[in-house]
Amino acid sequence: MASDSEPLERDQRTRQWRTARIKRFEERQRISRKCINLGEIAEWCSEENSIEPNEDKRAWAFEKLADDLLDGEFEEGGRSRVHFLHLHTGKRVTSEWFRDVIKHNMDGHCGRFILAHSWFPRRLFDRWLARHRQPESPPRFEPQAKQFTGTTRLKKPKRGRPPEYNWSGVKSRLAAYVSKHGPVQTWDELLQKCADFASELHPEHKAPDASTIRAAIKKHGLDVAAGTGRGK
Repeated sequence: MASDSEPLERDQRTRQWRTARIKRFEERQRISRKCINLGEIAEWCSEENSIEPNEDKRAWAFEKLADDLLDGEFEEGGRSRVHFLHLHTGKRVTSEWFRDVIKHNMDGHCGRFILAHSWFPRRLFDRWLARHRQPESPPRFEPQAKQFTGTTRLKKPKRGRPPEYNWSGVKSRLAAYVSKHGPVQTWDELLQKCADFASELHPEHKAPDASTIRAAIKKHGLDVAAGTGRGK
């Protein structure tokens, strides 16, 4: 006879499997760039020609991406090529469904959360850039193998320099936390969750300071992953 805890344990294993699968997909795409994340496009727009990320530019980018999606800019043969990947679901983002998401605020962020977790083929990204008078793809969106030619090699980290915090991993853990417990409710809670997850992922379990976390929230859209909206 199955115990009462078995369904919960099975659900937990399923969530862990799905989270790991999405994380592997994201890591592969950061290298191959065969698919591009719409949230990263907004992040890039927020940093363009700025010393630090600009939240107004980020908001504008999300609005532009939403308008283009609704106008069918990300379709081929009348079929949407945008896919939403999340712990509980993976689905094609059609203009009709996305219009309902915005109208009824189904994701709690008027579609912004959906875009932040959606991907589309590289060829459509290049087409989107051309339509917006961006002649070349920014270096950050190039496959890693193509960023270095000839005998050029990645620079080795300086001795004594601590490893970077794994903010991509923190973002994934925030998304998993939200799917299980619901959105993070306060800014202080968001800071604490980011600190906890960053420390867990750090090789030496070192926790980042508050200023480092705030910068990461702006740069990597951790507030969106946590369901809290725009950072402070």
